[in-house]
Amino acid sequence: MYQDPKRVRSRYGAINLDQYERRLIDALVDYTGIDKAVLLRQLVMKEALETLGIASLDTLTVPQQAS
Repeated sequence: MYQDPKRVRSRYGAINLDQYERRLIDALVDYTGIDKAVLLRQLVMKEALETLGIASLDTLTVPQQAS
């Protein structure tokens, strides 16, 4: 079914947000039109790549206005 079975996504963890953080994420979802889970995954991956110093990879699809 998949060319690379290791690329199949599964639940990895959960985050706890306060009311203000949730409102910020909801605003980003409304602004970008991206599904909440997709947006959060992209933001986490973007931050991880930046932390590792390899943020120049073209693998991210987070819109510029969401960064």
